[in-house]
Amino acid sequence: MPVDIQVYTSGSGNWTKPVGAIGVRVILIGAGGSGGGGGESGAGVVATGGGGGGGACRHEIFFLTSDLGVTEAYSVGAGAAGGAGGVSGAGSNGTAGGNSTFGGTTVSIHTAYGGGGGGGGSNSATTGAGGAGGGMGGAGGDAAGATAGTAGANGGAGGNSPNGSVGGSGGSSSAAAGTAGTGAPIAFLGAGGGGHGGGKTTGDLYVAGAGGGGTPPNQILGTIILTGCGSQGGAASTGAAGSVGIPGELGRCGGGGGGGGSSATTAGAGGAGGFPGGGAGGGGASITAGTAGAGGAGANGVVIVITDLEGAR
Repeated sequence: MPVDIQVYTSGSGNWTKPVGAIGVRVILIGAGGSGGGGGESGAGVVATGGGGGGGACRHEIFFLTSDLGVTEAYSVGAGAAGGAGGVSGAGSNGTAGGNSTFGGTTVSIHTAYGGGGGGGGSNSATTGAGGAGGGMGGAGGDAAGATAGTAGANGGAGGNSPNGSVGGSGGSSSAAAGTAGTGAPIAFLGAGGGGHGGGKTTGDLYVAGAGGGGTPPNQILGTIILTGCGSQGGAASTGAAGSVGIPGELGRCGGGGGGGGSSATTAGAGGAGGFPGGGAGGGGASITAGTAGAGGAGANGVVIVITDLEGAR
């Protein structure tokens, strides 16, 4: 059966129903939250890395062609730049990713919610908390400094929970002592959250950032293979961007970006979230003589409309 596939990766507009349409499948993925910037402190004082941004939700709907108008509106959630690294103080918080929507002309609006922004790292023993994952019933909440984002319904909470979520996974929070922390958990149906940035200890030791969260597993001959995880940045290096998903008929989400490593000179920036919907990594911390890392950018969402057409089988 022939199909018509329209993939929208930015902006908004109207989808037009193709001639001969007999069924329509819509896949929506929101945008990922951006990472928080790393903190910057003096010698012998803890500085913490920025928290990771939350991953976005994935939402899929099947329509009869009679359900839809000749055109239906769509809007693609936009990712945002990460928080700036601190200058002799705390880093800036990241920003939530936008929601992706379809409908509103004839059918009601359907929404895939975005992930929350990660919290900025501090110039004290205070964590840079993780943004929350977007869920089926609500957007992921932003972190604010040490306060983790609240999960959207069915999404993952910000922080270091080892459990995966149905929606997007939450970004991970940095360790209060400036030591290495925990990577972001996986997301079973949504996009991965970002890993936090590395911190600086009271002994002025510098550590790597944390890994981003993986995306939905592939089931291959009974073996589950997790994909899309962004690896952490080593000390003084930039976190790896989350792996890109498959924005075609499969509608696979992107993985979370890795956190940047801390450094006495130039700390690593957080890795960007993997397209579509991945949360970004947090920036690494530094000493006041150095430069703290910025958080990574959250990935844009996507709107995919797949139409079955009349024709020879």
